[in-house]
Amino acid sequence: SPSLAARRAELTIKLRECLEKLDPDDREILSLRHFEQLSNRETAEELNVAPNVASVRYLRALKKFRVVLQAEKLDELLE
Repeated sequence: SPSLAARRAELTIKLRECLEKLDPDDREILSLRHFEQLSNRETAEELNVAPNVASVRYLRALKKFRVVLQAEKLDELLE
């Protein structure tokens, strides 16, 4: 429906704004994992780090992103 499409577009804009509030390294790892849909191993190779380092960076970036979403009152995206 048009109202659903408008709501989705609004959330997309807000999501992008929240991503911009993160450090570039955090945005990069979230982008690789979610938008590029790379596995942890592929992400580690792309970043030239060990897989366990990529895992830690990813989890930290997710936590930071969660804080930003909560601060922007976008908790609905966390469900």
